[in-house]
Amino acid sequence: MLHLKKYAESEIEIKKSRFIGMLFPVRNEQEARDYLAMVRKQHPNASHHCTALICGNIQRSNDDGEPSGTAGLPMLECLRHENLDNVLAVVVRYFGGTLLGTGGLLRAYQQSVNETIKKATFTQPVEMMEYKVTVSYDLYNKIDQMLRKNAMITDTDFDNEITIHFLCSEDLTQKFQAISSGLVTPEFIQTRIIEQTI
Repeated sequence: MLHLKKYAESEIEIKKSRFIGMLFPVRNEQEARDYLAMVRKQHPNASHHCTALICGNIQRSNDDGEPSGTAGLPMLECLRHENLDNVLAVVVRYFGGTLLGTGGLLRAYQQSVNETIKKATFTQPVEMMEYKVTVSYDLYNKIDQMLRKNAMITDTDFDNEITIHFLCSEDLTQKFQAISSGLVTPEFIQTRIIEQTI
């Protein structure tokens, strides 16, 4: 599953109707309700405020007065297709005077969400192992170079020796042993879920 990194927005116009697509990262239904209330406040004169929400096992959509199945459900399908989670999609429509018909509405709401998805940045939760290792100053450069190629260094503490905290997805013990002639072994701390930008 992918998570939305930050708010994203796009705007399209179809037959003089304006469709403003918005994506919000959410952790629960209450956050989604709060964002929708904010959007309604920002766009009080809009014809419709249609929504789609995926948050864990919760999947909901709302046509907000558009013909049934022409807005919320197509929007939800866009989110499912991209394998998104913890996301609220809102499309605000300002009616332009020309009826789009059932198929036209469906395509318009899908296009609005897809355009917003194109502008968005996503992260993917990845399981990483957290380690720390203490090395002498004479080994530091070689160890540092190896870690920069194979891991994510999170902290380095320079004292009598150097302690490095790092995250990686594979066991680097053999690489440490090879560089240090068997003198250095990393200490496993814990497994962590890290959000990596994709």
